Amino acid sequence: MRSSLVLTLLGAFASACATQADAPMETTPLNEIGALLAKEDGGMPAFFDCLRENHAVVISAHRGGPAAGYPENALETLARTASLMPALLEIDSQRSSDGVLVLMHDDTLDRTTTGEGPVAEKTFDELRALRLVDNDGEETAFQIPTLEEALDWSEGRAMLALDRKDPISYEDLIRIVEKHNAFGRVMFATYSLDDAIKVARLSPRAMIVTPVEGADDLDTLKAGGVALDHVISWTGTETPRPDLYADLAAQGVESAFATLGWWTGSWDSRIRMLEDDTLYLKVTRGAHLVATDRPLVVADVLPGFRRIGLCISRE
Repeated sequence: MRSSLVLTLLGAFASACATQADAPMETTPLNEIGALLAKEDGGMPAFFDCLRENHAVVISAHRGGPAAGYPENALETLARTASLMPALLEIDSQRSSDGVLVLMHDDTLDRTTTGEGPVAEKTFDELRALRLVDNDGEETAFQIPTLEEALDWSEGRAMLALDRKDPISYEDLIRIVEKHNAFGRVMFATYSLDDAIKVARLSPRAMIVTPVEGADDLDTLKAGGVALDHVISWTGTETPRPDLYADLAAQGVESAFATLGWWTGSWDSRIRMLEDDTLYLKVTRGAHLVATDRPLVVADVLPGFRRIGLCISRE
């Protein structure tokens, strides 16, 4: 019954997409639009304002955009994705036993490296001796990078979205981003309004992704000292909410929706199963940021993605 309902819903989405008037798709190749860099006058807040004002969309490549031979959270994978499209690259960080922040999603090494056991029980030198494994389980020549290396690499190349993993603190992340003067190309993922307020107090310059359900949440953020032009509303992975996106946009807040996930119930998986990528047009309608495991596919489908050229630096 559930599968039948999903197919019926997606079929309705496909019909709706066929009748909706989207802007014509530009023919500029994805890799010729330019690097995803905020303009100096206004930085990331102005970049997202520009997206909203121009009905444009930025796409976040989950865990950096892994592909065959390119593991998640690898510098080489970040570079590959950024070479193919203007990239917002989502990355994760864990801490070694001697205090080095490294790019890694899991708290254990077994799935994504040639090692095993908890990341936190290995020194950085021990982690560096390992090799990363791609999502097909194939060993690569690539090493585990540090967060500092990723921040240095991103300068002049891409924007990053940092997802905090325990026991790393927001203080840790703010400190390292400040050290690398990277607030103009980094956003911070938070999962509560309290965390968003904490990040804003640690640094008013921080761009923050946090769950926002409506005007009451915006009032809470403002009361906590958060500038709303530094906020992106996180609306989850399940139900598209174009009415909410429109309500928040009217108040100057952009919204993010995620189609990502390797389980069969994710939108990426459902759309892949139906072999109709145009369904992304309906599922993501009204969102200003789309997080996905299929960044190149989604970028090629959404006309709004091509319009980000209006909002990025051409330097």
